[in-house]
Amino acid sequence: MSNEKPDTQTLVEMVLALLENRFPWLGSENEEVSGADTVDELSRLHQDLINKRDQDRNRTASAVR
Repeated sequence: MSNEKPDTQTLVEMVLALLENRFPWLGSENEEVSGADTVDELSRLHQDLINKRDQDRNRTASAVR
């Protein structure tokens, strides 16, 4: 038996979920998308990933103490 939680997502699964939530048109050839909107969404996604990384680091540091 594995000690891994069944709800645990891999990095790839988390990134895919983020991409699907932020860019629902990915993989769709029928929908036109503004380049400016895409850049804005990528910018927000980048900042969210940085914030998540920092939260994870803080949580890990607190657990070590």
